[in-house]
Amino acid sequence: MSALITILLPFFNEEGWIGATIDSLIAQHDQRFHLILLDNASTDGGRAEAERHLAGWDAGMSRIVPVAIPGKTNALTAGLSLVTTPYVAICDADTHYPPCYVANCLKLFAGRADATAVMAIDLYDPADSAAAKKRMNRILGKARRHRDRCHAGGYAQAFRTDALRAVGGFDTQRWPFVLEDHEVIHRVHRLGISLYDASHYCHPSPRRGDRRCVSWTRFERLLYRFLPRSRMDWFFYEFLWRRLEHRRAFAAALREKNWT
Repeated sequence: MSALITILLPFFNEEGWIGATIDSLIAQHDQRFHLILLDNASTDGGRAEAERHLAGWDAGMSRIVPVAIPGKTNALTAGLSLVTTPYVAICDADTHYPPCYVANCLKLFAGRADATAVMAIDLYDPADSAAAKKRMNRILGKARRHRDRCHAGGYAQAFRTDALRAVGGFDTQRWPFVLEDHEVIHRVHRLGISLYDASHYCHPSPRRGDRRCVSWTRFERLLYRFLPRSRMDWFFYEFLWRRLEHRRAFAAALREKNWT
């Protein structure tokens, strides 16, 4: 069975979390994918945990690749260079992916030739709960009103590989800061659209307590939402660049384990 999508899973010190994420990926109904785990200089037992959970699965469908240069963007750069499939998905090591995740990615891409990205809705309650349905409706509403903005984090993004590479992929010279998930979507939207669907979701961990060092201010968020498309280059590469540089909000901040 030929793979159609590669899942890139960067991880740094994810012992106690990464095993459950791998289990959720192994359980996918559609197995037409490669799984590349990118060990970004971990110092805990995360790699050993990953190896245990991968044991017994088809060895040709997964591999663990060491990436010595710290930083998620560096890990994704290395991972993207290894992708040979038409599509690529970015997953996080502390997120649960329902069994239909891969199938939904492929179905949504197949249904729209102009889609360069497929985005999952992040849920923090059971998918059939009232709270989850409320969040789904909220995200879908935002996606309809602000079609050229990003409404999903890096744990929930999939791309057409050729489109992602055409706009420069992941590159610390192009964007060395946090919020790389929003910046890369800005570039990918130059070539097409992002798709959202109520059936396509995942469950990230809510364990990070204080996100101030890895996020943006309310003012920055409002500008991102309401500025016209023509001003987005200015927003990212002049306005936000200066502010994140001043706060030293570089991508390495994501390695700080400030968990609740």
